Amino acid sequence: MPSLTKFGGIVHHVGAPEQDTDTNDEVWLLDNIAFRASPEAEWQAEYVAAFFKENRATREKIVTDIVALARDLEIAPDDLVTKNLIRDRVAPFLREIGPHMVVKVQYDGSDEAFALDKSKENGISSTLAQPLGAMDASPGQLRSVSVTQAEREGPQERSDTINLETGRTCFVQDGGWAVISDIDDTIKISEVRDRTKLLKNTFTREPSPVPGMPEFYRQLHQTISTQVNPAPFVYISASPYNLYPFLRSFVNSAGFPEGMIILKDMAWTEMSSVVASLTTGVHEYKEDRIRKVSGWLPKTTWICVGDSTQSDPEVYAQFYKETAQKNLGGRVARIWIHKVVGVNLSAEKELNDPKRFEKAFEGIDSSIWKVFETPQELYSELEALKPEVHGQIPRLDSVSAEAKTHSSNLFETMWHHLRK
Repeated sequence: MPSLTKFGGIVHHVGAPEQDTDTNDEVWLLDNIAFRASPEAEWQAEYVAAFFKENRATREKIVTDIVALARDLEIAPDDLVTKNLIRDRVAPFLREIGPHMVVKVQYDGSDEAFALDKSKENGISSTLAQPLGAMDASPGQLRSVSVTQAEREGPQERSDTINLETGRTCFVQDGGWAVISDIDDTIKISEVRDRTKLLKNTFTREPSPVPGMPEFYRQLHQTISTQVNPAPFVYISASPYNLYPFLRSFVNSAGFPEGMIILKDMAWTEMSSVVASLTTGVHEYKEDRIRKVSGWLPKTTWICVGDSTQSDPEVYAQFYKETAQKNLGGRVARIWIHKVVGVNLSAEKELNDPKRFEKAFEGIDSSIWKVFETPQELYSELEALKPEVHGQIPRLDSVSAEAKTHSSNLFETMWHHLRK
């Protein structure tokens, strides 16, 4: 008989044989990116799936936890709208995760199904595979991939997240432009540095975008996309994957460019653990995920957008330097940091100190990075990017120090002769 281990408050069998999903189980297929080494190479993609055992047994616990969370956050007993929001957000934290589970998926319009790897103890499966049934896709295309009909959740489960049994794959040709973006306090008001506000913004309120960011991101997407290479967006958050339905819905409904959302592959069973997820090990986690994604697209030019509440300046600065050292053709063209103010004044004194940004971006040309409070400050950056995107001017980071010195000396000589 296999030994037992406790993970996330739920007991599972270690070394248990793999289990096929059935109509009582739930599977989320996360949106992903397909990539290839060259136009002649074949597509590959990483498929990430989250598995949950049948959820009917958790419904009584959900009701209990709604009452407890509403009490802790001082929600009025007759505030049914807020309690319904809590119910929707809490539910993914209380489902029993599904380790050692397998599922088959297939692309719309294709009869060719393929199996994903067995889920790990945290209920997450990660599979690098060819997108069978969609190998003829063109760069920039979006294709839907779903759990096979025989394994889809049955109507008796009445899950609010049944739509996540279908994910979307964006086919990306290396060599274009792309965006890596944080979510919390970069595009969504989360107020990470205030525990109570963070929990309320996550569980009891409709999400609100940072003012002006949806419009700016749409303009950014238009600016850096070409007909051959529409720019993909990769959203990286330190939130636990339980919040995927919430964050995916937010990105789409708020009008941000559709993209791949990468979250921590940790199963939290306590809602308050969201705070820990967003504040613990964030630097290392983001560096690791950025390295993975940029490894898929080594010749791509990146724009990185983050905020001052966490380690985004330091992470993006390190990414810039690593990319330059690899010299594979890819680079970081711009780093934009949203300076968050008015949430935690004492913490912001250090987080928003100009010396912090100067230290983080030491050795990086000041034309590459910018700290902003409102996206209106960035529209001039878009204008400056246009000729660079279309190859009409040299890259800002391609001019050597010697070339800059030579240019300066040449200008001084010309000016000296003009004055004579």
